[in-house]
Amino acid sequence: MRLTERRRLSPLTFSLLLCAGTACGRSDTVLVGDGESTSFGTEDETVGPTSDPTGPRPDLPTTQECVLDFDCVAEDPCFAGRCIEGSCEFDFTDMDQDGVPPIGCGGSDCNDLNPNTFPGAPENCFDGDDNDCNGVADCFDPVCADVPDCGCTPAPGGEVCTNGQDDDCDTTVDCLDADCAGTPECGCAPTESICGNGFDEDCDGFTDCEDSECAGDPSCACVGQVESCSNGQDDDCNDLIDCADPSCVGQGPCICIGPPIPEQCSDGADNDCDMLVDCADPDCVVSPACMMCSPEQCGDGIDNDCDLEIDCADEACAFDPSCAPTPELCNNGVDDDNDGDIDCDDLDCVNVPVCVEQQATCETARKITGSGTYTGDTSGNTPKVKGSCGGDAGEAVFELTLSQPSRVELDSIGTSFDSVLHVRTGNCGEGREVACDDDSGGFQWSARIVFDILYPGTYYVFLDGFTIDPVGGSNEGPFVLNVDIEENPQERCDDGIDNDGDVYVDCGDPDCAMSVECFACVLGGGTPSAEFGVDKCGDGIDNDCDGDIDCEDEDCTASPENTTECCNGMDQNGNGIPDDFNCRCNNSGECSGGQVCYTNTAQACGLPCTSFFGDVCPFLAPGSVCNPVTQQCEF
Repeated sequence: MRLTERRRLSPLTFSLLLCAGTACGRSDTVLVGDGESTSFGTEDETVGPTSDPTGPRPDLPTTQECVLDFDCVAEDPCFAGRCIEGSCEFDFTDMDQDGVPPIGCGGSDCNDLNPNTFPGAPENCFDGDDNDCNGVADCFDPVCADVPDCGCTPAPGGEVCTNGQDDDCDTTVDCLDADCAGTPECGCAPTESICGNGFDEDCDGFTDCEDSECAGDPSCACVGQVESCSNGQDDDCNDLIDCADPSCVGQGPCICIGPPIPEQCSDGADNDCDMLVDCADPDCVVSPACMMCSPEQCGDGIDNDCDLEIDCADEACAFDPSCAPTPELCNNGVDDDNDGDIDCDDLDCVNVPVCVEQQATCETARKITGSGTYTGDTSGNTPKVKGSCGGDAGEAVFELTLSQPSRVELDSIGTSFDSVLHVRTGNCGEGREVACDDDSGGFQWSARIVFDILYPGTYYVFLDGFTIDPVGGSNEGPFVLNVDIEENPQERCDDGIDNDGDVYVDCGDPDCAMSVECFACVLGGGTPSAEFGVDKCGDGIDNDCDGDIDCEDEDCTASPENTTECCNGMDQNGNGIPDDFNCRCNNSGECSGGQVCYTNTAQACGLPCTSFFGDVCPFLAPGSVCNPVTQQCEF
């Protein structure tokens, strides 16, 4: 992982307004790194508006209802609205409230999104902006000529939305910075009002089409749709049509992409663009890879061209009259629409009752609604997802969504075959596996998994068959899944487990401060507290009374990957990131140095996921993605 410095153009509300030469005046003070100032020039400058916008005021609504300031939009861009107690009030534009209107509206402010920038303002040699509006910024401004190390370095934590400073060097400040849109500091809307702007207006953790409130929005209508490669339409709304869409490469009419070249007889591609692939192409008859093969005959039930595809399932038969696709029938064992997926494995069958009952795919996963017994039958299910402890046969898929920290127990006692249970979070089929068990159920090869605590989120449970025996066949048949869910369990103070899901354990949990189990710690002169943070991990005290002190305590070495690091403010592994996800936390208030608490994945402090060069989330929690609003990895 390597931090990157990011530099962006300012997302100004109006066209970019720049001062040139001396048109905007010149400052006589330069700010240096330690806050001292140096004189330059002799001109007198007046801080404040240099002109007063005049002219007829447009008919502005005064009773327009609003929630946030950006709900108040005037037809004339030289007037800005603010949301005051639910109603819009309009006045002359001064977005950054520095007392100077922008140039385009008769004022002289060359950047109306930074309150530290206006004619006569002292030039800050370290913020990337032309503070005094003389047409040059930082090292290019004469007042910074002799200032060492001038230039802006983005803060690792990105823009802080409440400190009046441009932390990320994009020349916009606090709530005027697009990075702060849809944050609690800058106001949350009651609903996700705009479904395609990349912001989480209602601060519920779901952005645009991820938010259920956008389900009916036209911009979200094609989310999850599959590109049809021959209809001349952009079905999946990625602005790429038919063969121009990467998802169509090698399929049907797009089997040949690019200029023809001689056929390569074992790469699965139609290199010479004659609609015949590998051994199905007569050009490959004498190829060693095709000595036992011949062109595919599209109705004899034989894989003539040795590409493991038979008749209409073979791309060589895509345009054969006998292979014209028809709508998929979901219970006849035939690939009716010739897309390679048969019956319930075809996405066209997701909502068909017989496939819903099979629950054999992630798309037909059965929801676990609470504690109880869930039954079904895996006979005939196609194996798709395998656990680390086994699961070669077909599986039944369940979806478990928790809104509260919970103790969860799962077992397959009562299942008729050798069963396996494995659980994933994030992406159903490819998300991080959080547990896998084969034979711990204690009865007839049943499986059992106990989670002392599962944090809120969505999990996928697979009840799988252990193997496919060459003689006995698949481990499949009637199954039983027993589920026991205890929401918000109470903390036990002597078992070394975070029972209640608040990340604090035993005597480190405030719930245990006065418990009998922690009296010994109190009598020893200590005050039980979590061993979280640099101060607690370097004080030589067993703060949480678990017998481990400082870096010997797992709370101070929280990352399972960077085991050489400890939560002590130092960079032990030399990668430029002190502590590196090794400080355990319950909330971001327990993190320092611009770090945030990754509450949805690691429960550890780390720099915002947007601060890394590349994607840190697959390393930290496979299956998670970086949320630019919360700035942490999420599933």
